[in-house]
Amino acid sequence: MILFVDINDVCRAPAAARIYRSLHQKPAHSAGVYADEGAALGAGICPELLSGHTARVLSGSVLDKADEVWCVTGAIARHLAQEHPRQAHKIHAMRDVDDPFGGGRTAYEHCIRQIRAQVEEME
Repeated sequence: MILFVDINDVCRAPAAARIYRSLHQKPAHSAGVYADEGAALGAGICPELLSGHTARVLSGSVLDKADEVWCVTGAIARHLAQEHPRQAHKIHAMRDVDDPFGGGRTAYEHCIRQIRAQVEEME
């Protein structure tokens, strides 16, 4: 199982997981390092892509179940590798995906394009 990780699990990571599942027909999930477990998405966050998603906090058990962990920034990947050194071999960084929070619809669309381009390169 592929796990995508961001800070709050309300935009970039869940979008990457949904895009990955759609393109590759393989399981993918998302979690956030500091997610508010069960939080719903805020208004304007790509509802057509993320409807029904609720945030999940990244726990050791979630990390253990993942075959690969893809973080939306290098900083998040470095943080996870430091916090979970036994899991570092499966933690990878995507090319940094811009955080669209507060940037309006154009920022979210740009973020989705960045994610899609990278997920298309994954197997």
